Amino acid sequence: MNILKFRRKTLESDIEIKINFLGKGFFKIKTFIFFFDHLLSQFFNYSNIDCYLRSFCDLKVDSHHLIEDTSITLSKILKKKKLKRFNNFFICMDDSSVLITIDICNRSYYNDNIYLKDYDIILLKEFFISFSNNFKCCLHIYVLNFLNKHHLIECIFKSFGLLFYKAKNEKNFFSTKGIL
Repeated sequence: MNILKFRRKTLESDIEIKINFLGKGFFKIKTFIFFFDHLLSQFFNYSNIDCYLRSFCDLKVDSHHLIEDTSITLSKILKKKKLKRFNNFFICMDDSSVLITIDICNRSYYNDNIYLKDYDIILLKEFFISFSNNFKCCLHIYVLNFLNKHHLIECIFKSFGLLFYKAKNEKNFFSTKGIL
C-alpha cells in the first residue's frame, strides 16, 4: 500500500484526506455538498486512487470555503507523489466534450474557456484555480461542446481523474533546466 494522509484545519473548515495511490478507485467522501461528493468520486474513480475524505465547514454561510479548502487539501496530498510532467486527456460524455491539459512544472497558471458565470461554474473555477496555485501546475480546461451544465461539470472531473491516472502510471520528467 502507498497511503498518504493530510489534514487542513482552518477557522473556516476542517478537512482530512487519506489516499492510496496504488488503489482501484474506491472512495468514501463526506463533504455534505452532495453534488461535490459526486464530482470528487468521479475524480477518484477515474484516477484509480482510493480515497477517504471527510470535511466539516459552516455550510449555512457558503460552500465556497469548503470547495476551495478541499482543493487545497487535494493538491497538497497529490504533490507528495512524483508524477509525469506533461499530460492531457480528451473526453466526450453525452453532449459534452472537454480537453484538459496539465504541466506539473512548479509554476501556477490556470486557463479555461468556460463562458458561463453562474454559481456552480464559479465554484468549479475556484476549485481548479486553487488546485493550480497549490499544486504548482499549469492547468488548461477547454470545453469543445456542451448543452447540459451537469454533464459538462461531470465531464471535467472525469477527465481530471483520467489525467492523474496517466500521470501516476507514466514516469518521465522533461526539463532542459534539469530541475523543476
